[in-house]
Amino acid sequence: MKQTAIFLALVLLCLRPNISAQKSAAPTGSISPAKILEGNLVATGGLDAHKAVLTLKATGDFGFSLRHPLGDFMFSYRAPATDVLKVQMISHGSSWTGRRDGHLIRRSTVEGAEMINGASMEIVEQCLWSILEWDVRDYNKIELIGRAQVEKRWAFALRFTPKKGDPQVRYYDMENFLLLRMDQVQRYQAAKGIPEVAYAVTTYFREYRQFGALKLPGLIAVSRDVGDLIFELGKVKVGLEIPDSEFRD
Repeated sequence: MKQTAIFLALVLLCLRPNISAQKSAAPTGSISPAKILEGNLVATGGLDAHKAVLTLKATGDFGFSLRHPLGDFMFSYRAPATDVLKVQMISHGSSWTGRRDGHLIRRSTVEGAEMINGASMEIVEQCLWSILEWDVRDYNKIELIGRAQVEKRWAFALRFTPKKGDPQVRYYDMENFLLLRMDQVQRYQAAKGIPEVAYAVTTYFREYRQFGALKLPGLIAVSRDVGDLIFELGKVKVGLEIPDSEFRD
């Protein structure tokens, strides 16, 4: 049942952009997933620039309206496989979501924001991780599954199938290879003993700008029924010393 729900969600995600597509014809021609990912690395600073990022810290505000933010966040990354997203909601608590060498980091204070309007902070953490990822050898499969329009831009749709966990679909601009959108599966279980539900969550990457040697999206917008939940990258610093305590679970 769970696999069926996830499969149907991903099918709908792949079809939805074509249903709402503009009248312009899709560009033609064949290209491999490897070439698309190579193009993305070049567009965002180059492979050497990505490899040079041993540590990174990004901070900013988040909310449905950045004029009236719900709170702020801090994303910490340490190569090759450690990261954590701290989300602090005004008048509530804090939550931490990430990974440390394959182990999940999940903790929160009382009333910490682990999920906002049906989207978990793991969705956002995965989006932030994806814009820094350059070594994709740990995926079981990466395949080109089609072309679609994303906010009036034609994009290649690549499905990433990890060794563990659910697949993702990432959409790369067919002209400049920037990542425009990511579709993920959200799993949610209200309480122990209650059946788990799985549904699709779509995130958009907007307003790319230069942060040092890297070109990164200034806005990461998680699409929800009440509007986009926006995370704005205000400051990005590379090469900082990040203590192990930030990545505790």
